[in-house]
Amino acid sequence: MTLILCLRQDSRYRYYDYILEKWVNRLNRIAIIGGGITGLAAAYYAKQAGAHVTLFESQDRLGGKIKTFYRDGFTLETGPDGYMARKPTLTSLITELGLENHLVRSKTGTSYIYVRERLRQMPAGSVMGIPTKFWPMVKTDLFTWRGKLRAGFDLVIPRVYTGEDISLDCFFRTRLGSEVVDTMIEPLLSGIYNGTLDDMSIESTFPQFITIEQKTRSLILGMKALTPPVQAGVKPSDTGKFLSIDQGLGVLVEALRPSIDRLELRTVVQSVRPHEVTLADGTSESFDGIIMATSPHALGPLLGFPEAERLSNLKRTSSMTVLAAFDEADVDALDGTGYVIAKSEENALTACSWMHKKWPHMAPKGKALIRMYVGSECVPSLLHEEDHVVATFALSELRRIQNVGTPLFTKVERHVQTMPQYEVGHQQDVRAFEEALLSWDGVEACGAILHGVGLPDCVDSAKRAVERLQLKQAVTV
Repeated sequence: MTLILCLRQDSRYRYYDYILEKWVNRLNRIAIIGGGITGLAAAYYAKQAGAHVTLFESQDRLGGKIKTFYRDGFTLETGPDGYMARKPTLTSLITELGLENHLVRSKTGTSYIYVRERLRQMPAGSVMGIPTKFWPMVKTDLFTWRGKLRAGFDLVIPRVYTGEDISLDCFFRTRLGSEVVDTMIEPLLSGIYNGTLDDMSIESTFPQFITIEQKTRSLILGMKALTPPVQAGVKPSDTGKFLSIDQGLGVLVEALRPSIDRLELRTVVQSVRPHEVTLADGTSESFDGIIMATSPHALGPLLGFPEAERLSNLKRTSSMTVLAAFDEADVDALDGTGYVIAKSEENALTACSWMHKKWPHMAPKGKALIRMYVGSECVPSLLHEEDHVVATFALSELRRIQNVGTPLFTKVERHVQTMPQYEVGHQQDVRAFEEALLSWDGVEACGAILHGVGLPDCVDSAKRAVERLQLKQAVTV
């Protein structure tokens, strides 16, 4: 900026002044397609760059998967309830919005897996399902001795990843054996993407495991080296690895809304071409730049080229969440914040979170809030049922695991075909799409289909899209 001011003050550089003005003018009108967290973040960063922002959203609300409700003193998150604290972009955005004093960190405690009809403690020192301590692994009742011995082969077998993308199932089953995968790793990791390990790409989902294996060969040794030692006399922290906002993530949506100069809700976009947006009613409008922040299935129909169609046709899965509020005395008092459920139990639920323990701000004192996750394979049969039918079914599955009384109320949320699956070869598909989009002047894309499904990943993606759009326009002029 100092250089620009110097140039503008020097008459010899009036040409550069002209170029600067032309660049600013070309960035003046930006269209954003999609009003989820990605689109809202893109609106914020575009506005910070000086653009006039128009946002088109086909639904009647902003926020996408983020949905916060309030009832009887409870804060109900039916979509994401927090985000990974180690990814800084979203925290930086929240700070810029003046909400840093409202950030809260999740609580933690004993972790459980429901397997062989009982809640069992996860071995101490396990990191994302990878054991890093010898003695807890020996003592645990999660696995048989045969399963424990097979997991120990990780210390001696050669590297599994050889430079070509493989599934998480192939990678972990080869390194640690089927029992550890089926009992611990699969319930933990597949829940993040609401998918199955046998078709999830290790390059696109957990590339850090590739790095660890390449560096140390053994996952156990590699994860152990990354885990900081517990200092003698120091009490382990009771805070977790996630952050949220004490009034609910819906506050973030409202804080980003002022970045939008012109909001068009219930507006369906029919197609996008360089510098042009055409709506379903046939009207077209020109923009200096367009940012695609839509759901994955819309990319192909809107853009029309094969690489976009490929992303639109990638597998997506569905799920349901059921929130149930109780008097705290009517819920089993267990340490920790919840548990995951092994598929071998044939329970319709994949996980359960004790939200009042994970996020104390979400429930009034003396109350409990439980969040149940219904597996994707059960969604088709439940999708068109009434909410009370879904809630009753989920509670019946929950009572197979723990004792709960009669809920004060329940809240059901359906997530239909919303979670993109990063299948083997996903990075190649994304790379082909992004290379094809390079030739589209004034059009950029961002979102969960590309480089990560978490909230910080979406914000990162939006920020990069705005930066690329600025660079494109600067190069054009």
